[in-house]
Amino acid sequence: MKPTLSAPQKQLAKHCYWDAEAQTLWLDCRQWLPKYGVVSIPSWDAMMLSADPIADYPAELQIFNWSNQPQLAFWRKQIPNWVKESCALFPSYQLRLLHFVARYPQLLELLDHSPMLAWRLVSSSLTESEIVQVLQDKRTHLMAKLGWPGSHEAVSFLQKLRLRFVNSNIVESVETCLLDDERLQGLQSLPRVNSMALSLAARFPALIGARLHQNLAKLPCRPLQCQKMIACLEDVYRAAAVLQPPETDLKAIASARYLVDVEKIYQAWWFLAAQQASSTVDLGLTQQPVRLTLKQQWQALSVLQHHYWLTDWSDFEAGKVSLWVRHAEQGIEAILLLHPSAAEKSQDQQNNMSGAIVRGRQADNQLLNAEQLSYWHCWLAGGEQAD
Repeated sequence: MKPTLSAPQKQLAKHCYWDAEAQTLWLDCRQWLPKYGVVSIPSWDAMMLSADPIADYPAELQIFNWSNQPQLAFWRKQIPNWVKESCALFPSYQLRLLHFVARYPQLLELLDHSPMLAWRLVSSSLTESEIVQVLQDKRTHLMAKLGWPGSHEAVSFLQKLRLRFVNSNIVESVETCLLDDERLQGLQSLPRVNSMALSLAARFPALIGARLHQNLAKLPCRPLQCQKMIACLEDVYRAAAVLQPPETDLKAIASARYLVDVEKIYQAWWFLAAQQASSTVDLGLTQQPVRLTLKQQWQALSVLQHHYWLTDWSDFEAGKVSLWVRHAEQGIEAILLLHPSAAEKSQDQQNNMSGAIVRGRQADNQLLNAEQLSYWHCWLAGGEQAD
């Protein structure tokens, strides 16, 4: 899955010009990112052979995630596929990373064995000469220079990472696991750490090494799968805090084989009771969002969507959140809206906003998709909700 590109970056792929004689790709940013003007990018061969200092490339250019337009394809052709794929993992500094791994064999090796560490090194504040000097040290010393634990366990953890994408959440999860010794030690038993295993370790440390964690680490995963995993586990632990299920049920979460088993545990805790309590409630839904203010309405929506909204009922009573629902073409959609504090209200009113989306669901406890979220954000921006 490719990252979502900004509109300017989508256009830049069409404004590349390959100079075969000079072995240079010219990138015309003047219309779309004018602060960068025209950027010159040497070919892969030129990067390897030239002794000129590595240029200060615009960090935000995700050139390996652009569509492969003909002019860009000429430049890409020289670069080994695995190098392109490794650079494409990261949301920034793709060109700087590419040039460094072309110039310095030690960094090319580091990209192969520990791409996250290679990216962290070239995206740091170190100069080219300082990076070259650090590359002569042991990996543990390199880690310490970057502010990470200089331990063999930390080096091993980064080598075990098998990521298909890197975003701000993944970077934060890596930092969390590296800087917490218990998490770091717990992850040593896994033969590999994919994005789901990483996210679970960062968000739910009690599950590290459990059967569920080990099984998730074996699965191929993509960004949406990580989001679903985190949402599923947050749902079940939020419900557990309210419903206080037997200890055996909580242990069953860790010993589950797959997330579908966790979802079954979650549904079994509350569904029948809520169904009986809400069987005669009419929500009166329309295509326009409606605010639910009665507990029976919250129960009825929980049954309709298979999502236990009542975990947030106490926050609603305290005036902290509100629950909004509508009947759209794709079915019933709902969001939980967090109200700003008194200190934030004046700024929010200037921005024509009255809260932020905490959680959103559609049928069968599924997350809202991009189109559905776009509707709700536009609705919020329009200030159509009542105070």
